[in-house]
Amino acid sequence: MAIWVIRGGKHGEFEQKFIQENKVYVTWDGLDVNIAKMKDREELVKALMEIHPDDKSKTITNWVSQVWPFAHEINKGDLVLLPLKSQRPSKLDK
Repeated sequence: MAIWVIRGGKHGEFEQKFIQENKVYVTWDGLDVNIAKMKDREELVKALMEIHPDDKSKTITNWVSQVWPFAHEINKGDLVLLPLKSQRPSKLDK
């Protein structure tokens, strides 16, 4: 079993959906390809380069490392940590 840290959107906009459905999703704007059908990371690199031709290759590589696991590494039964951006941490009393 693996442990994953997944964000619920840039501003936490998907947190409640993830919690209510007990599932996590790729919520990448403009990514309309089926990652599960891709044989290797290079296919995803090419797809993202077509969608974002002005972005640097290192940026694309970083994005691939964030998206690829959803279809090829995360397994049912793995633990997912969902840090909440929609709630501020409470201050501890001293």
